[in-house]
Amino acid sequence: MAAPAVFVQAQPVKPGAEGPLAALLAPGPGKHICFARRYDTAHMRAHPAQRVRSMGLRLAYHAHAPDAFYPQGQRNYYFQLRATLRDGRALATGGECAPAGEHGEVIRCGVDDDGSAVLIRPATGGSLTVDLQATGRIRMSAGESDFDLMPGADDGTFLLAARPAGECPAYEHWQD
Repeated sequence: MAAPAVFVQAQPVKPGAEGPLAALLAPGPGKHICFARRYDTAHMRAHPAQRVRSMGLRLAYHAHAPDAFYPQGQRNYYFQLRATLRDGRALATGGECAPAGEHGEVIRCGVDDDGSAVLIRPATGGSLTVDLQATGRIRMSAGESDFDLMPGADDGTFLLAARPAGECPAYEHWQD
């Protein structure tokens, strides 16, 4: 069993300290990228314990204007995670991402107020993994109520492929 990851609270990411975030999305105003996967009927039939039918992750870099606390301007990586469960429920959450782990080798995307997180890691071919197993849960909204998406027998780690730029809305339009 691997050593547990060391988690840090999401916070502004200092220029040059992006770690593996820069491998996914180089810092720059307006930069954003999307990843997704939809499991087909055959896959879901072969994995009856899998609850997640589809998952999408949006990642954006945003540079805020300078202020009294951040004279150079605050720089953040924001994420939005969406999932559809086998039963048709649509889930969504979002927050900030920052390098994590003992040496900043993984990316922690967390939800405020102890909504927990997922770890993401770049994978081959421009894809990434979303690791729910490492964190134990992430709080998502399911309409008007909260839902803790927790790892299950077939819901621990998800491999998502990069989506074409035309399918990835800019950060300012994420509510769409």
